[in-house]
Amino acid sequence: MNSTTADSLGLSPVLVALRTCFIAIIALLIISGNILSIAVTCRVTNLADSTKVLMTSLAVSDLLVGFLSLFYTIASALNKWPFGNMGCQISMICSTACFTMSILSLTFLNVERYVAITRPYKFPLWCTGRRAITLVVVASTLGLSAGPFSLLLFNQTAKYFAGPTICFFSNTSPVFSITNLLVADLYPTFLMVFIYYRLIKISRQHEQRLNQNGNNEANNNHDNKALKTFLVVTLTFFGCYTPFLLVNAAESFTGVPSPNWLQFLTVWLNTSNSMFNVWIYCLFNSSFRQVAKAILLKTLPFPCRDRSVAPVVI
Repeated sequence: MNSTTADSLGLSPVLVALRTCFIAIIALLIISGNILSIAVTCRVTNLADSTKVLMTSLAVSDLLVGFLSLFYTIASALNKWPFGNMGCQISMICSTACFTMSILSLTFLNVERYVAITRPYKFPLWCTGRRAITLVVVASTLGLSAGPFSLLLFNQTAKYFAGPTICFFSNTSPVFSITNLLVADLYPTFLMVFIYYRLIKISRQHEQRLNQNGNNEANNNHDNKALKTFLVVTLTFFGCYTPFLLVNAAESFTGVPSPNWLQFLTVWLNTSNSMFNVWIYCLFNSSFRQVAKAILLKTLPFPCRDRSVAPVVI
């Protein structure tokens, strides 16, 4: 990402306030949504242990994005980066770690769905909670090493960009941008498209056989709902991340910085992906939706929650 200004923009106080409110709302939605997602995932009973572990890993990485966004909210309000160069380096490393953990957790979830549908009898043996925890540890290790590795291999440093109000790699070369686009976006996209092509094809074959035999319909419907849920999560993820990576690649090849408004939109579209998953789970999974509703009714101070209205006698 390139920028014409290093520290601040000459924005009016009104625009600074609007920008800060926008970032703060996104940060709060990310934090509250993923805390709810973690709480619901732990209580839902119709999910495999491995699925719960991977969903929780994805929610934790998204939750960390929300906490990072709070620092960007402060930077937006002050219209400068107040945490120094070291804070900028740490912020960039943390955001890279969160992105790496998200893409790996999502990939593991899709592979798990593939095993669940293609090897339903071996799924409980292959995809255990303990093995899922091992995968999460691997994803966390790779995530934490992704930022320092990029700094050393591509000779990068972190820099604050006033347009989108984030810390990012300072001078992204074409090699780095293309590598990032391929590894973080295109290759996982092609892999998951292939997985879902196979899953949808196999799921239809299962459905036809089950309709003929007239059994196991409930399990088949559960697999189809899980398949649709994670398909929407995957498409949303890549829909939010691809514009940012494409703009970054275009800037590195042309040497022409994008307008600040375009940088801001792509960066915060990227970031806002972290608040969508809980809504997708609630939309496509009735059990998740019911548990989420129960937690909210129990937690939030609704004035009419514990009241009953007596019938009116005329």
